[in-house]
Amino acid sequence: MSKFFTLVFLLCISFVPAQNSNYSTEEFEVSREDLLATNYTLDTTAHAVYIYESGFTEFDPDEDYEVVTDYKAKIKILDKQGIDYATIKVPLGKNRDSDKVMELKDFKAHTFKLVDGRIVKKKVETSATFESEHKFYNEFSFAFPDVEPGDVIQFSYKIVSPFTFDFRTWEFQEDIPKMHSQFTSKIPGNYEYHTTLTGGRKLHKHEDKVIEHCISFGITSSMAGCVETLYVMKDIPAFIEEDYMTSEDNYIAKIEYELKQVTRTDGFERKYTLTWDDADKEIRTSSNWGKQWKKDNAVEDVLPDAISSLPNTLEKAKKIYYFIQENYKWNGEYDIHGDMNIKDIVDSKSGSVLAINSLLHNVYASEEFNVSPVLASTRRNGFAPRVHPAISEYNYFFIQLNLDGKEYNLDVTDEQLDFGRLPFRALNTYARKVNLNGSSDWMAIEPNDFSNYAFRDSLKVHKDGTASGTSNQHLSGYHAVNFRNKIKENGKEKIFQDLSKAQQFTRSTDIAVENLDDVENGLQIEYTLENVSQKINDLIYLNPFSFQFFEKNPFNLDERSYPIDFGYKNAFSYSAEIHIPEGYSVKELPEQKAIRLPGNGGALIFNAVSFSENVVMVQCRMTLSQTLYTPEYYDGLKKFFNELLTVQSQSLIVLEENS
Repeated sequence: MSKFFTLVFLLCISFVPAQNSNYSTEEFEVSREDLLATNYTLDTTAHAVYIYESGFTEFDPDEDYEVVTDYKAKIKILDKQGIDYATIKVPLGKNRDSDKVMELKDFKAHTFKLVDGRIVKKKVETSATFESEHKFYNEFSFAFPDVEPGDVIQFSYKIVSPFTFDFRTWEFQEDIPKMHSQFTSKIPGNYEYHTTLTGGRKLHKHEDKVIEHCISFGITSSMAGCVETLYVMKDIPAFIEEDYMTSEDNYIAKIEYELKQVTRTDGFERKYTLTWDDADKEIRTSSNWGKQWKKDNAVEDVLPDAISSLPNTLEKAKKIYYFIQENYKWNGEYDIHGDMNIKDIVDSKSGSVLAINSLLHNVYASEEFNVSPVLASTRRNGFAPRVHPAISEYNYFFIQLNLDGKEYNLDVTDEQLDFGRLPFRALNTYARKVNLNGSSDWMAIEPNDFSNYAFRDSLKVHKDGTASGTSNQHLSGYHAVNFRNKIKENGKEKIFQDLSKAQQFTRSTDIAVENLDDVENGLQIEYTLENVSQKINDLIYLNPFSFQFFEKNPFNLDERSYPIDFGYKNAFSYSAEIHIPEGYSVKELPEQKAIRLPGNGGALIFNAVSFSENVVMVQCRMTLSQTLYTPEYYDGLKKFFNELLTVQSQSLIVLEENS
């Protein structure tokens, strides 16, 4: 389980000291010290840094009580790469089902420079601003012209949101560091929110202040009090994305608000946060979800008799799965909150994630299999909230089949998936399994099997130092899914060049592929090898690895504060039978290695032995036996991968010509 946690503000707050006294971190105005400074001592690799950032959000009577956020920031540009941060993009949410959209007002922006010791201030004109429309949001962007390293950019604006029940989330952390970030919320006393701080970083300051008679919602209502809360965080490191992580939204430092209830002036309490019982009822009665999942009659003619007439065994379950996968196609959309009608999918034979997998659900249900709908969130979307139900946070859907005491998670959106395997995007730790006749429940998403990639080489070394032979490779699990998709996308002719991870000295003259369309069995690839010479004088230096498991170490940060999430368990193996040329003998074999991660988290085993006078056998196996590793494993994993790369790039068998 992830070490990421949520901190409710009713808990005590720890405080941390401030640094970076050379900058004016407590104010929006640009100072001479801001311009004179040349680096950021807490992160000397930073290309730009927020000196100061603030936000203030309230229900504004001047904007018809809509949620208004005043935003201010100043950023120091430290080098040429930092100039990229002089283009600012502001997303403005909108509702596709109405004309409601956020609006940006009161835009102001300036560039500050030191010219011959004088502070020069240059305004960003409206001609440098741009507005664009997207499916789920609009975007306001602007660029600071003529920015150079050493400059400070300063900007402010106001966002007016018509979504009064969606209070602003404040993100303290971004991909560049921040010296000072503060957020103030001013909330009427009759509005009650669940307020949480995520990301594991400590606040520098947290202050609450009660303001009496601060707001009135109309001429007939009395003045209500408000609670004004200030949150300050300092010296916030940049959040750097790296391989093998789920959404950064799971881990960045931020404050989130969820409306719990509103108490009207007459004392009536309207609750907005659902219990799971409320959520289950909403799911069951939804015209796009629960009501559709009960329409067994809409799919009664989908299956051919040859499948429908079979007994309800695993064989029949698989035939149903592959029939739907082959005959009904995903249109590339998730759209789990959109309109969906099972009958339309049957007729069109194409649809969204919700539609295609709902069809699969109903076909199983009509055949009297034990099947359940599952609401999920993709890795990119982030974790769906567990404490307080928020159905709108889910963006994915698959089903679970229970047969003979075993559970099979099923998704037919990818034609390369074998029965019981979810697409990688759905491997996001947990999901919510729906019971159409009772209470839903949490379920873990973790593949039980290892995804294997096995190499079996047979090489004959020639006297000129070249080597010829074959490499037979077997891929299963997610390695097979990924490789099949890439072959479909790029073509077989590009397998060796783009996909194989061949060493620089490896050459292939022919490639054969088996089981490309048979997803029930592992993918088989055979390369005919003609490797280039590695001979110096009377010595042949042979690297036994014609291919690599990994081309580079995916872990390069000094430290990582979020988990390493592979999604599935990995196993790589390499065996090579190497025939040495007549008249040569083995002078030197590479050193054996055996490395294990703590807690049986993985292992790297390598050895090379002389099997006979003219045959050397090489064995290498690497396993990652956990799908997810906590940040405490990071240094160990980084060293583990360095060792692997060393084994596969620097292991040499030295052959000597007999005198």
